[in-house]
Amino acid sequence: MNTIKNLKDLVTGIVAKQLELQKHEIKEDANIFEDLGLDSTGVIELLLALEEECEIEFDMEELDPANLESINAITEYILELR
Repeated sequence: MNTIKNLKDLVTGIVAKQLELQKHEIKEDANIFEDLGLDSTGVIELLLALEEECEIEFDMEELDPANLESINAITEYILELR
């Protein structure tokens, strides 16, 4: 089992749901703010969904927006938190 691939698939699914897109419409390196249009409300919803699905907790005071810029960045950040 490829844990990173599974995590990327999970993150892609969560982002797709938040943005009302199909998973195949999201490239792993696409900027979810600039390329896909995620707004500030969407960020909060995304963080909550990621916390629930990935069983992690984000520290809002230390959260760097760069860690949320793409599927790849989110996946790497979650792996660091685990």
